[in-house]
Amino acid sequence: MKLQLREKIGYGLGDTAGNFVYASVTTLLGYFYTDVYGLNAATVATLFLVVRIFDAITDPLMGGICERTETRWGKYRPYLLVLTIPYAIASVLVFTVPELEGTAKTVYAYVTYSVLMVLFTGINIPYGAMTGVMTDDPQERTSLNSVRFMFSSIGALTVTSFVLPMAELWDDPAVGYQYAMMIMAAVSVVLYVICFAATKERITPAVPDKDERKFSKDLITVFKNDQFRWVAIITMVMVTIQAIKGTAILYYVNEVVHDGTSWATYFLVTLTVGNVFGAPLASKLIKKVDKKLAWAGLHLILVLLSLLAYFVDENIYSVLAIQFCYGFFVAMIAPIWFTYIADSVDYGEVQFGVRYDALATSLTIFSLKLGLSIGGAACLYYLSFYDYQSGGVEQSSTAVEGIRQIFSVVPALGFLFTGFLIYRFLKLDSKTIKKNAARLTQLRLEKAKS
Repeated sequence: MKLQLREKIGYGLGDTAGNFVYASVTTLLGYFYTDVYGLNAATVATLFLVVRIFDAITDPLMGGICERTETRWGKYRPYLLVLTIPYAIASVLVFTVPELEGTAKTVYAYVTYSVLMVLFTGINIPYGAMTGVMTDDPQERTSLNSVRFMFSSIGALTVTSFVLPMAELWDDPAVGYQYAMMIMAAVSVVLYVICFAATKERITPAVPDKDERKFSKDLITVFKNDQFRWVAIITMVMVTIQAIKGTAILYYVNEVVHDGTSWATYFLVTLTVGNVFGAPLASKLIKKVDKKLAWAGLHLILVLLSLLAYFVDENIYSVLAIQFCYGFFVAMIAPIWFTYIADSVDYGEVQFGVRYDALATSLTIFSLKLGLSIGGAACLYYLSFYDYQSGGVEQSSTAVEGIRQIFSVVPALGFLFTGFLIYRFLKLDSKTIKKNAARLTQLRLEKAKS
């Protein structure tokens, strides 16, 4: 089932809105909390770990709620409208420094960050599940997600090119962060409304009658699917490594790269420009290369790029070139990875006769958020171990070496392990994915005739 470009763009704008927060959290929030908000690295590491694990637990619950939602607008789209304004408000509150001290200030960070992540779950789970019900064509899903992640990268580019320069306009950077997030929150509301209006849910899942459905049975059915289990595991490992590297970015450019402080914004923009160019090419890549091999092979490229970053920090232009290439190839991974959720759901529907797009998406996002929590915390604990000092003070040579390692060597080892898991344990290559899609098309035609 082919989708019009208008609908793909409309869907992609939803991830532009979502990435205003996601990119801010993964790229800027750790640095904001330590060097603007005023928390020490160990406290921020614990904050990330606790809040993100709590948030991850809510994902399967949201998936179960979505599976039981029935409205005239579909199962998933209505959440884009209902939650967008609370979500926008929460994003501003997270990047607000309150006039509090000590424990009260730490509690404020915990509460506001927790609320934001729960609302992010409430929008992102149904948004992600829409991929599986907008079209049943595997190639078209990859194309849809290529467009989606290109627009997601535009959201990240907006964050990296707008927030830091705006923060520098005020003597107090906290004011700049807050005003920048106010503007992006307002735009995100408009983009979510456009996404709702431009998209349509078409695929009717083959699921049991409502009276026969229990959340516990849904979970058991989903976890019977061994390919879904491996997609979830690989997601957690992959995102853990990306979160380690993403959290370390500003520390690396400010403390390791020669004359890097004045280049911080360019460093982040270069990364996201690479994202914008890389994401649309994923669908072209898997037309020529087996999907599974493409996913694994891209991780080997990231291994090499991460290792290079350890040796070239004296030359800012070499650093920027590596950042562009890293952003380019990691963005190619995103659409391939996300379509594997729907591919594993297809596999499960063929095997067991039921389909759970929202629940599978929510459990995969659960894995993603576990990766975010582990990766973000691991980076900051690592810096704390190497005696990183908060507050923008000069760092010791030991701390600088720790930053260099956590940005390059540690991610390289992690990307190598991720590639191994994909190659060794995934059975869903391009041939198998197409076979499953054809079988489901046949079953739906037979059901329509009966």
